[in-house]
Amino acid sequence: MTHFVDYPALKNIHEHIQPVMNIFTNRMTVVCCIPAGFLLVSSIVFYWLNKKNFPFWTLISSLLLTIISVGTTLFFIYPIHQDLPAIGFTETIQNKLLPLSLNFQIIPAILQVLIALFLLNNYLKDTKIIDRWVFIIVFMLSFYSMGTAFVEMFVNYPHWTSIGTNDWHSYRFSGGKFFEVFLIPNFLPFLLAIVLLWLRPKGIPKSYVWVYWFSHLWIFISTAVYFVPKVQIPLNSIFSGDIIADLIKYDLLVRFPAELLLFYMAGKMLYKIGQRKLSEYKA
Repeated sequence: MTHFVDYPALKNIHEHIQPVMNIFTNRMTVVCCIPAGFLLVSSIVFYWLNKKNFPFWTLISSLLLTIISVGTTLFFIYPIHQDLPAIGFTETIQNKLLPLSLNFQIIPAILQVLIALFLLNNYLKDTKIIDRWVFIIVFMLSFYSMGTAFVEMFVNYPHWTSIGTNDWHSYRFSGGKFFEVFLIPNFLPFLLAIVLLWLRPKGIPKSYVWVYWFSHLWIFISTAVYFVPKVQIPLNSIFSGDIIADLIKYDLLVRFPAELLLFYMAGKMLYKIGQRKLSEYKA
């Protein structure tokens, strides 16, 4: 989200550089550093506790990729972010950040996802292939969507308030691959959840899928009824601190609880599969 959407847009901030970059930097410190620490610790613990449960190459590869990604975040990208309030998002900064982010964060993340897909596929090998992969895609995209939604709500909306009128239009329409990176991955699980009602791994109650689907439906209805006509369309024409303040307020109150529920239900579905497999193993 940051690489494909934020970095291409931030280069268009020229007027209120310091307040915008201060908010972006402070929020990204939380988004980058805290998850990076949790990722490193959890990867080490996962490796240590599962040496006999998973192929060694998957564990060591995942751990090494985590070290590369976390090291890049903490020792290279974080210091660059700290300089942004003073110098702005210059072309020089962009030329440093984009290759670092692509080569040492995004590519390692993609490789880790492939490893996770391999492990999930093996874990669900007792499930028919279509049922298995419908669930895997829904599960993976639920976590991905939660991450992109959190960056949008926690990082992007707050620094919008300081951009100002002069830079707003150029910023607003230079947000990179927002459609491909944010909208499509968020919409796809909504469609696949309908399939999941009939084709899913054993152990997942149909009620879980209904809760998951209705949570998505709530997000889409509230977006169509309020957020698009009252927020997004007006912001395409003008900069308005009041509209952005309402966006921050009502996104937190209306959409974010449903997004948390999606995240929770995806985890519960996997947990129910685990319960079923454990009961079968004991039997």
